Amino acid sequence: MKVQFFILLLIISWLTQKITCVPQESRVLDRSSFPDDFIFGTAISAFQSEAATSEGGKSPTIWDYFSHTFPERTNMHNGDVAADFYHRYKDDIKLMKGLNMDAFRFSISWARQIPSGKVKDGINKEGIQFYKALIDELIANGIQPSVTLYHWDHPQALEDEYGGFLSPQIIDDFRNFTRVCFENFGDKVKMWTTINEPYVISVAGYETGNKAVGRCSKWVNSRCQAGDSAVEPYIVSHHLLLSHAAAVQEFRNCNKTLQDDKIGIVLSPWWIEPSDSTSFTDKEAVERGLAVEVDWHLHSVIYGDYPEIMKKHVGHKLPSFTPEESKMLINSSDFIGVNYYSARFTAHLPRIDPGRTRFRTDHHYEKRVTNHSNHQIGPGEE
Repeated sequence: MKVQFFILLLIISWLTQKITCVPQESRVLDRSSFPDDFIFGTAISAFQSEAATSEGGKSPTIWDYFSHTFPERTNMHNGDVAADFYHRYKDDIKLMKGLNMDAFRFSISWARQIPSGKVKDGINKEGIQFYKALIDELIANGIQPSVTLYHWDHPQALEDEYGGFLSPQIIDDFRNFTRVCFENFGDKVKMWTTINEPYVISVAGYETGNKAVGRCSKWVNSRCQAGDSAVEPYIVSHHLLLSHAAAVQEFRNCNKTLQDDKIGIVLSPWWIEPSDSTSFTDKEAVERGLAVEVDWHLHSVIYGDYPEIMKKHVGHKLPSFTPEESKMLINSSDFIGVNYYSARFTAHLPRIDPGRTRFRTDHHYEKRVTNHSNHQIGPGEE
């Protein structure tokens, strides 16, 4: 699977080079350019599209809390209106059908199904019915539903109670939430994603503090109210991986899902190249960078453990898996989804201030848009 993943990246790179070498007037890209069974689709996440944040029995999520409590940290944006998908999903599905889409990937709001985050406190039947109606509408229009179980929006109640993904308690609560999803929708959904972009959750939410839950060391981002950029990203990713494994275990034991249904995880790795292709230290920095960008999560869901190069550079800050946890993680993805955004040059960072360590400095590399020769790679960050 790991080999297939890198072959995919190489094919993308090769196709990019080929396409850019074709004269402008000869570039024709349409459905006939792809295999007959290639699936075209669209995708959304619950918080970014649904709105109806306090309707239908839904409780606040971490993004509802973050965007309303710290509006200056989200450019005064929130999910109160969004695309109003909760009320307009039938119209949106008509638009998808008009675009000749084959599939639709959406996320299920944990807070809409289980407001407290805990199954023992009760399941919101209105939330269940919304997603059942959505799935039925998709199928009626010839569109395959593909479900993401976690797209960054657990109930704020779990954050208040025990710190969300900073606590191992969330693993069982997530397991129970996913079981409810499989039991209610497993007979009609063939493709499932457990976690969307664990790297972004861990780093943007707990290292830079730019996204919910907005935690980091104060010296990294003065807007952060609390956090530790040197430790918390590793803890959060550890619990995300174990939550993924728990969900897969529930999926494979559920009698509502079908034998040919698939479940996996979606990663968002940046491809990196050495800033100076003649520099041995920059080439080594690329190896360390790929271990973080790719293998931190990919290696874990295939082999049940973190890559050795990460263990070497992170040391005691990197949690370890028990033999039972490792067994759960091994081959815990039927597929690996890739959200590919761009690439960066990478340079070796020789000196790190020991008084200001953070996730980004542990591995002694730095991502750059421009290399040592002043050539640029990929679009700049927003």
